[in-house]
Amino acid sequence: MRIDILTLFPEMFTPLNASMMKRAQDRGLLELHIVNIRDYAADKHQVADDRPYGGGAGMVMKPEPLAAATEAALASPHPRVIVTTPAGRPYTQALARELAREEQLILVCGHYEGIDQRYLDAFATDLVSLGDFVLTGGETAALAIVDSVVRLLPGALGDESSACEESFSDGLLEYPHYTRPPEFRGRKVPEILQSGDHARIAAWRRQRSLETTYRRRPDLLDLAPLSAADARFLGELRAAEEKPFRLHAALLHYPVYNKKKQIVNTSVTNLDLHDIARAAKTYALAGYYIVQPLDEQRRLFGQLLEHWRGGFGGIYNPDREKALEMVKLLPSLERVLAEIARADGVLPRLIATGAGLDRDITGYAELRCLMEREGGSYLLLLGTGWGLAQELIDAADFRLQPIYGREGYNHLSVRSAASVMFDRLLGNGR
Repeated sequence: MRIDILTLFPEMFTPLNASMMKRAQDRGLLELHIVNIRDYAADKHQVADDRPYGGGAGMVMKPEPLAAATEAALASPHPRVIVTTPAGRPYTQALARELAREEQLILVCGHYEGIDQRYLDAFATDLVSLGDFVLTGGETAALAIVDSVVRLLPGALGDESSACEESFSDGLLEYPHYTRPPEFRGRKVPEILQSGDHARIAAWRRQRSLETTYRRRPDLLDLAPLSAADARFLGELRAAEEKPFRLHAALLHYPVYNKKKQIVNTSVTNLDLHDIARAAKTYALAGYYIVQPLDEQRRLFGQLLEHWRGGFGGIYNPDREKALEMVKLLPSLERVLAEIARADGVLPRLIATGAGLDRDITGYAELRCLMEREGGSYLLLLGTGWGLAQELIDAADFRLQPIYGREGYNHLSVRSAASVMFDRLLGNGR
């Protein structure tokens, strides 16, 4: 593999001449080139940045030196040109494996306020970020990318199984490791690791990997490939330390937005009443509330509820009667909170939902683990119309991850979304 690193600060890449990186180069597995972008600047002062059009603080990296440096580095027909930037997609082990199969990588280290967009449009194949934080420049990120990719090249590591057993290789965090001595300051190596029984050791390591992921990064469990044995172990782990919690849901008709982003009061619908109640009963929610300030609306649906709970509807369909028994029509969220506090002995922690939530997001596995670990009372806020008012989102303790499909379309009905959420937070499938 050939890797070219385009940077304004070549001196920052001396670590690539040591350890595993040096061995990979010595063995002919890696051809590494550090390129000073300033060498390709056209003026005598080697200027590689300039003030931004439109004004603003900072400087922007010029497109001409970057383009010249990139074209000079081309050594394969279709190299991956990777730009390190906080605006890129998160870097993962899966992407590292993908890049390790390429013939050539060109890493471009961003700096200052960023890189001229015209260069990105013309050359960049990937915009990559190490995480939701900002570095002084892209050199540190480039070092991490090179390290993670090169160690996956066949022959780069002393033990070829090492890359397969590391954290994230199968979507989970790695199991704990031990070496000599067998006892250190009163702490002993687990007996099973000294047993010589490779099948039992493999099973122990898998369970420790699952346990570590469950405790430190439960969000990874949403995507990790889990066997039936894995699911059983996680279920036993949760049950052993689970604290009782109560999850309620409230369907809010006010305050919510209309299409013009105005605060409105929407109407109760028959489908929302029945379908969400049935889902709430199926997943054993502690309560289902409908918030409707308008007296006329509450009277209308109060009559409908009576039909199913005490009239002919209940006789005709007893299962529907059981579901609708848990529905409470109340005029305000404050009344809902008071009802839950009276029943649970504590105010619930609020969980905001919505298709447009885009910051401070909590994943389903993360929230489920938190509820199981901490116990207590929780209220899932479901919006009608065009979603919950911002004041409710701001006041919530959690903002639940929106439900995404496969192709970017994200417009489920509230009753469909509610069923998916209930299953992810309370279902047995995980």
